[in-house]
Amino acid sequence: AKKWEFETGDHVLSSPAIGVDGTVYVGSYDEKVYALDGESGAKKWEFETMGSEPSPAIGSDNTVYVEARTKLFGLDGNTGAKLWEFKTGDDVFYCSPALGSDGTLYVGASDGKVYAIKTDSKGLAKSPWPMRGQNPQHTGRANK
Repeated sequence: AKKWEFETGDHVLSSPAIGVDGTVYVGSYDEKVYALDGESGAKKWEFETMGSEPSPAIGSDNTVYVEARTKLFGLDGNTGAKLWEFKTGDDVFYCSPALGSDGTLYVGASDGKVYAIKTDSKGLAKSPWPMRGQNPQHTGRANK
């Protein structure tokens, strides 16, 4: 049975990421990432990525990492406030960021480069929900 639904401004092209508190983070073709209450589906916040369909990764400190054209953003998972941004040499959209166990964020770009960015996160988040495909390393969601 359907628990809830939330309508974004356009197509949802990435798998949702689930935070430690059950918050659902999802990117949309309307160039926004949304934080939704996992129980009710109510919108907690949204962040405009200015040019991409973000695919979020979640750190153990509840930082949400998203890509947007030639930038990566670190967002506060509770408020959606931008904590930092990193400019790459070329497009990183459609390249889901992956978060290593030491907090290093990895993303590929259209210029044929892979960027490794040291973050303040202590590593992977522990999600209360298993992710599609059961590959917790892909987006930084782990059940460890």
